[in-house]
Amino acid sequence: MNDRIKEAFGQVQAGEELKDRTRKFLAQKTRGYKKQRGICYQPVLSAALSLLLLVFGGHWFYFTPTAKISIDVNPSLELGINRFDRVVVVEAYNEDGRELAASLDIRFMGYQEAVSRILENDKVAALLSQDEVVAITVMESKGSQSVRILSDMESCVAGHQNAYCYTADSREVAPAHAHGMSCGKYRAFLELQKLCPNITPEEIQGMTMREIRDRMDGMPGEAGGQHHREAAAGESSPCAGNGGEEEKQQATGNVAGKEESLPDENAKERGQADPSKGHHRYRHHGTGSRHGR
Repeated sequence: MNDRIKEAFGQVQAGEELKDRTRKFLAQKTRGYKKQRGICYQPVLSAALSLLLLVFGGHWFYFTPTAKISIDVNPSLELGINRFDRVVVVEAYNEDGRELAASLDIRFMGYQEAVSRILENDKVAALLSQDEVVAITVMESKGSQSVRILSDMESCVAGHQNAYCYTADSREVAPAHAHGMSCGKYRAFLELQKLCPNITPEEIQGMTMREIRDRMDGMPGEAGGQHHREAAAGESSPCAGNGGEEEKQQATGNVAGKEESLPDENAKERGQADPSKGHHRYRHHGTGSRHGR
């Protein structure tokens, strides 16, 4: 039986054309027995990742402030300056500051042009014409940028009345903002606090820079001695209303006790002391520049 089947199939022969077509058919169906290579996504992913890093890294590089300029009259503004000397942040620290910021379009300007726009603003110019004071404070930063900015600010205020330039420690930024104040106004608060320890940040927040300076002008420069003599003589103290009366009473008692134990001649000399000596003179009618913290 098997021999007959084998003999029957042995007589079947395929022509060359049939064989060729069969080979092509099988090759098409089996893809030539070759394994298809998958698509390699690694170069695409690498390119996409590089693009993302470029976009977000460039955004951070451009929009991160590397210096700050605080501008205070009664409006209080802070400008964040990037490494390319462009204004990338405009922050207001009181209602007047918010109104002023809303009226300006200074973002992405060079800082010199931006500060000039602020000083030339109608509201700011009107305040300065009324003998108000503008303080421009440059926060110290690494490198030479803050030094260059301060020099440019001095040139910028040269033609403006009652305008002053300062530097301040960058470590004062966080506490200033914690008290809801610009860095420039906080620097003024620290200066006044040295002379009037009872002053509070809340009081400073509602004061103009002129009012702060006027209070500084009324404080003695010597280590409290003249302040006690003025209080003993019945003169008003800039700290009155903030523990000033109590301080005045203590000062009166201290001075009176000392006068009892000293010769009359010395007491007379103390009474004739020049009350203007030792005062910190901050007011200038014109432009000026003050450095330091």
